[in-house]
Amino acid sequence: MRREGRWLLLGGALGALFGVLAAHLYVRARQERGGNTRPSPAALVQSAVTLVTLLRQIVELAEGKGRRS
Repeated sequence: MRREGRWLLLGGALGALFGVLAAHLYVRARQERGGNTRPSPAALVQSAVTLVTLLRQIVELAEGKGRRS
């Protein structure tokens, strides 16, 4: 398998793992608080911005911008 394919598989596996972990933590926290509350639109937008920032940081790693000399 080519190197790019391995990176895609690794990224997909890590993404799935973190997605399941995030869903588990969300469900558990929601159950502890009564189970009827929903996140506000502002909280959803803030989470989306955080995810986009994380993706940009990953791209910068690939471009070598995060390296120290």
